[in-house]
Amino acid sequence: MSPARHSRPAASGGRLSGQAAVEFALSSVLLLLLLLGLIDFSRVFYFDTGIHGAAREGARHGAWFDTPNRVNPYLDDTDIKSAVDQSLAGVVGVGPSVYAGTCPATAAPGNAFYNPPYTSAAFPPPNVTNTPYLWICYQNNPGLHLTTPPGASSLSYRLTDLNVILTMNYGLVTGFMQSQLGGAVPIVGNVHIEIQGKQ
Repeated sequence: MSPARHSRPAASGGRLSGQAAVEFALSSVLLLLLLLGLIDFSRVFYFDTGIHGAAREGARHGAWFDTPNRVNPYLDDTDIKSAVDQSLAGVVGVGPSVYAGTCPATAAPGNAFYNPPYTSAAFPPPNVTNTPYLWICYQNNPGLHLTTPPGASSLSYRLTDLNVILTMNYGLVTGFMQSQLGGAVPIVGNVHIEIQGKQ
């Protein structure tokens, strides 16, 4: 006589699918947070690239030398701002720049070239996001401000430094990243170029 075999009841399909649903729900929260963080940080990189490109375009435009007429026709705040804003128009989600002044205050003492890091006063207020502040620093002189281009007889600006600076608060899109990083990420575009032309 053979011993009696006790068979285990087969696991029901409903229990396994319920366990998979719980595991998916728990892991999807983490995956969703990672996805939202990646979206925000990829947008930060996009805006950072656009801000640097606009600052570079403004600096190149201002430093250009018209050789036949021996003049720098775009070496003034209005023309540089126009070139910056034309470049910013290609960056989706960023408004035109706001002219903020000449050389911004730096956080590092003795920073004679007005390079980053900048104090919080150089940035828009925390509640103003995706609107860049434009700083145009001629000859590393915070008191120098050009409302019109210098004439052909003026040689004092040639072969000197032109520094175009854009500061902006990037507004984070996701609530989770806002709670972790404080709502905005500061972005800076800073380009030095030598003003062209012979003295």
